[in-house]
Amino acid sequence: MNNYSYDIVIIGSGPGGYVAAIRASQLGFRTAIIEKDTHLGGTCLNVGCIPSKYLLHSSKYFFLSKKEYHSYGITYDNIYLNFNKMMNKKNDIINNLNIGLQFLMKKNKIDIYHGLATFKNKHVISIQRIQKDNNYINQEIQFKYCIIATGSESQTHPKFIKNKRILFSKNALSIHEIPKRLIVIGGGIIGIELSAIYQRLGSQVIILETMDKLISNMDHSLSDSMKKILEENSIQVETSLLIDNIQMLKNNTEIYITVVKKNNGKKINYIGDYCLISIGRIPYTQHLNLNQLGIKQDNKGFILVNEHLQCNTVNNIYAIGDVIGGKMLAHKAEEEGLYVVEYLAGQNPNKLNYNLVPSIIYTYPEVSSVGKTEAEIKNEKIEYNIGIFPLKNLGISKIIDNDSCKHGFVKIISKKSTDEILGIHMIGPNVSEIIMTAAIAMEFRATSEDLYRICYPHPTFSESLKEAALMTFTKQAIHI
Repeated sequence: MNNYSYDIVIIGSGPGGYVAAIRASQLGFRTAIIEKDTHLGGTCLNVGCIPSKYLLHSSKYFFLSKKEYHSYGITYDNIYLNFNKMMNKKNDIINNLNIGLQFLMKKNKIDIYHGLATFKNKHVISIQRIQKDNNYINQEIQFKYCIIATGSESQTHPKFIKNKRILFSKNALSIHEIPKRLIVIGGGIIGIELSAIYQRLGSQVIILETMDKLISNMDHSLSDSMKKILEENSIQVETSLLIDNIQMLKNNTEIYITVVKKNNGKKINYIGDYCLISIGRIPYTQHLNLNQLGIKQDNKGFILVNEHLQCNTVNNIYAIGDVIGGKMLAHKAEEEGLYVVEYLAGQNPNKLNYNLVPSIIYTYPEVSSVGKTEAEIKNEKIEYNIGIFPLKNLGISKIIDNDSCKHGFVKIISKKSTDEILGIHMIGPNVSEIIMTAAIAMEFRATSEDLYRICYPHPTFSESLKEAALMTFTKQAIHI
């Protein structure tokens, strides 16, 4: 046993942090986790992935019950929404998962500290805790290794004012009423998902995006289809603009937003009762005192790490998840946490292939993507083949018979010289599950012919992979 209080201390209890803590304990490290909030789980469990996906799930059924179930011969009267009950169920899910995390920490003998962590030196952390009487108490712990997993927070802007009707992803999931007119600034994954939730529940929604397309980091084909789907569901989408001004009207009950179109400089005004700001996320490193240790950050504040996720200037401190940038996804953070702990245990783990981290939008239909986009492949001057198969041609689509298949497709891009798959992009029902088949195939450097030669169950949406692979490999498909 060394002279340190702990072998590994992890700052942050989100997916990356708590998974790393559990694995560390399993591998025999004496482990502690520090969390600034009263509950474990970080943004993902408490105000992110879990509550947003529950609200997407429940709002979808409310939406379908009004719009499409009658086509299956299911009729009913007086459908209405109990919004408070929906939100209470969301809170119950979060509470149950919090209890589950507490159990896992206890089961794995992981010590938990609640408070703000500050590095005193490369082996000592000071934890500032707030007592019930609002007084502070400081406690110091020593460690051999530390993993920074403090995550990220919503990015703001000098023009955005502070008001309870100005929402960010955190409080947008806990408001007490359904907005009548919701203005969403930002057409990325979070902005689109939250737009979908409240549109289904009855809000009039408009998305304002500064880029020339939605979800600009995903393949252009997904962006084009998503725009069509949103507009067909009465969500107005405006792109290529700049925010000029935001102000409150009528005793702080209305938000007045002025934008400027990039192409002609024209000013346009929008009025809503709530405004959601979703323009990206920035790393959360406040209070850590990184400068004292010489831990370097880039110009956006992300911690710089080497290939082993080790802080470049401090050899016993590592960083994972949102705080180091890249794709800000829970599953990416988890894999990085596992990697660091197993690396410290001398297990020589496989490095995460960042090109094969799947991205998903949990709208209806869903969007998923893995690998390179067509634009990235063009920029790299790689010659490629493409196969696109529309979901509406599948037997399962005829069975479901709803709008979720109307604009759905699977797109496969392969390298022309070798047929190795470079990227797979899809939109449609259940593609959040199907994308993993694509990721596994690409992990083993499969070709489109490999993907075509596999036998797929019928009738399923997974058959679209076979058809798109055949289109990529031979320029033909069976059901086109």
